Amino acid sequence: MTTEWPYEPLHVHDLPQLYQKPAASALLDALARLSLKPSPFVTGGDIPQAQIAEQGVPRYLTQIVSSSLAWIDDDLVKESIWSAASTRLSERSGRNALPDLTRTFAINDHLSFLIHEPTLTGDHLGLKTWTSSLLLSQRLPELRKYIVDDCSRVLELGSGTGLVGMAAACAWNVHVLLTDLPDIVPNLQRNLDENREVIDRHKGSATARQLDWADKTDIPRDDQDKFMVILAADPIYSTEHPEILACTVRHWIHPDPAARFIVELPLRDRYDEDRQLLRDNLRKQGLDMIAEGQDMGYDDWHGQDGRPAEVHCWWSVWRHFLPEPSPT
Repeated sequence: MTTEWPYEPLHVHDLPQLYQKPAASALLDALARLSLKPSPFVTGGDIPQAQIAEQGVPRYLTQIVSSSLAWIDDDLVKESIWSAASTRLSERSGRNALPDLTRTFAINDHLSFLIHEPTLTGDHLGLKTWTSSLLLSQRLPELRKYIVDDCSRVLELGSGTGLVGMAAACAWNVHVLLTDLPDIVPNLQRNLDENREVIDRHKGSATARQLDWADKTDIPRDDQDKFMVILAADPIYSTEHPEILACTVRHWIHPDPAARFIVELPLRDRYDEDRQLLRDNLRKQGLDMIAEGQDMGYDDWHGQDGRPAEVHCWWSVWRHFLPEPSPT
């Protein structure tokens, strides 16, 4: 069903123009309206429209940054205007340029988490929350049917900001060990601490630690250290990841036939081969897919028309290969 927009967005020419020497308050109000901070992912219902069309906005912001604002007497106010204009430009320069932000992610009507996301640096994509993480978090109650009733410990690989692991702790009333690379874990721990009361209230628990999939020395000592359920959301960003992820799953999954690996991946262009490689490598490691499906959500970044782009994801549940029954 197509959403009907109630109004057309304003044009940049409708904003205070510098040649008019607008009041500082008018400029600050306009800059606030130009904010493109991402929303906590719209997954249904009405999608908010941008108040102001993007055409001409970068030029407008650049003019403000480069202007002396000579008609404004207060230097501190000038600095606040330049800073706001620079921030609006950064928001239009991709995720790498976005400053730190903290936002609420609603899993359902009764469960939400406050997630802190630092500015992206280098290849540390785990510092942001991705659509597949929210979709997997919302699917967890339905996936409970694939898990044995007495499961008490869950491992999450590539936890990022921690949304999936915390949601699993709450939805399944279990202890979840959330893991990621050393540079990601401090923010992961911060989010666990911030949401500790929510997790406790839902009778779950969670801890975090470093786990590098490429470190072949960091593996369980015996089966008691392994997990009946392993989770992963959006874990593939290079051609090496399918193999090392599958190996890591094999190392950490319990040999019990009831053990499960659950993964959700976005159906990104140009990643078809990597998704197939993951399937092939999981089968090489002795795992068999028992369920799969697709979810649809929205990216948290608006396009030129003010509408978030649809994101389609594939989820699947895996178990150990079961031996073929002997012929009678």
